[in-house]
Amino acid sequence: MMARRASGADSIVLGKILTLDADNTVAEGMAIRDGRIVEVGSREDILQWREPGTNVQDFRDRTIIPGFNDTHAHAAMLGTMLLRPSLENCKSVADILAKIRELAAATPQGEWIATMPIGQPPYYFDPLEQIAEKRLPTRQELDSAAPGHPVYIPGALGYWGEPPGYALLNSEGLRRNGLDRNSTAQVDGVELCRDQSGDLSGVIIERNLMSFAEWSLLPAVPRFTSEQRAEGLRLALASFNSKGTTSIYEGHGCAPDIIAAYRQLREQDRLTVRTGVVVSPSWTSMPEASSIMRHWLADARGSGIGDEMLKLSGIFVGYGGPPKLNALVEKDTTDIGWIDFVPRVHSPDEFEALCMMAGENNLRLHTIASDKLHEVVPILQRVARRYPIGERRWVIEHVSKADPDSLAAVKALGVGVTLIPIHYVWKAGYMFETLEGQALDLLSPAAALADLGVPVSAGTDAVPNDPLFCMWSMVSRENRRNGRIMGAGGRTANETALRLLTVNGAWLTFDETRKGPLKPGYVADLAVLSGNPLAARAEDLLDIHCEATMVGGRWVHGEPS
Repeated sequence: MMARRASGADSIVLGKILTLDADNTVAEGMAIRDGRIVEVGSREDILQWREPGTNVQDFRDRTIIPGFNDTHAHAAMLGTMLLRPSLENCKSVADILAKIRELAAATPQGEWIATMPIGQPPYYFDPLEQIAEKRLPTRQELDSAAPGHPVYIPGALGYWGEPPGYALLNSEGLRRNGLDRNSTAQVDGVELCRDQSGDLSGVIIERNLMSFAEWSLLPAVPRFTSEQRAEGLRLALASFNSKGTTSIYEGHGCAPDIIAAYRQLREQDRLTVRTGVVVSPSWTSMPEASSIMRHWLADARGSGIGDEMLKLSGIFVGYGGPPKLNALVEKDTTDIGWIDFVPRVHSPDEFEALCMMAGENNLRLHTIASDKLHEVVPILQRVARRYPIGERRWVIEHVSKADPDSLAAVKALGVGVTLIPIHYVWKAGYMFETLEGQALDLLSPAAALADLGVPVSAGTDAVPNDPLFCMWSMVSRENRRNGRIMGAGGRTANETALRLLTVNGAWLTFDETRKGPLKPGYVADLAVLSGNPLAARAEDLLDIHCEATMVGGRWVHGEPS
């Protein structure tokens, strides 16, 4: 038996511990002091750290893994979804109207009643199919349910489900937004529906990914305040903790109000997830972008600034997108609606110029490639001839379609990649069903990137924010519509998938020497699972759940008694 240590541990955690260190060590316990792991080993060795004040937790047959690191989290966007009253249990028009009456009774006369969309969260797929009558409430029915109140039921964003979304307003809601029978939609993809007499029915159909209707037609509907965003973020982070998530990375970028919300929670010691934040800039022209990069983003340069719980580094710059978006956003860049970033559209030439500006100002850059990896890579190659973008850890996100040459170029560039398997393989896999052979195997190419040694990690996109569901998507590669396997050759081994969702993400925040695997000297961030994700078959991954979560030696979910 080993001699008792000179000083004991604050906590001892026992169970089947998958450390995910370089040797894939499996241990029986770990000792924790001052938020860090001091030893990992056998039960006998670890219990030598016990003193009268040591908190010992024995999870016996449970599996303990490094905490999940969701590297495309959109936590603040999830937060907005948690703030509004839900209609998820409404299965008929009568149910919806009963909920509106209930809200009207609790809302002061004249104030807005605003809810979540019709349908079942988190996806809101096929909302009309969720209602027994297969129709939406009429404007007049909403008027009867909430006399004296404006009512707004938004359509689901494409980020949550898939277009079209169906928004509803009652008569007072239409009036406050200045909408009448003479009104017309101002942007493509938005339809103002009418009844048989030609009057507005109160239904607005949204066929865009984001809510162009709110920006273009509905200035009077409630917007989220800074205080609400902070509260929503707090609720969202608790939800992430419940899934075993101990770190997140906001690679899509955060608008100023969102960064302020993270800072507020950190200053109040209520930030329960280690967070890496990327700036989503609010410029409206190329000269303004140059000025902002040079004069206002000093804190985001290099590896950025921050502490062990909140770090800020780099900027997000979008590639491509619908040009009509800029005109809507430029009306008020602070009005980001349900999302958490400032949406901006850039042509390929503008994108390359912005990349060069970022390189000149030592700003690491993040961008979404989606199915345009073959277009983004040559631009980054030209930038890399002038600036060391690999050393600065630039990141390509949301890769869907890929080809071997582009992946080899990504490896040569030294940049990182974050993937969203749930979106491209499971949720929207049907969009890629014409792909065959290697092209299909390389859809959301987790296995290929890992084999190449690219710094690659995975995120949930918050729909849903469940890393085990994301792991299942990588391992199974099933399309939700028909169960088709989206490239059997692209299936990811359990260990690889788990690493993409845990230890690999530390690279993004320059933390790989202090966070990730469960080993001495590293932070005590862990998740206690009901089953072993390395030994589970693909279909059994969906039955595993998180029972407790620890961040820095402190239980933030399911604290054991």
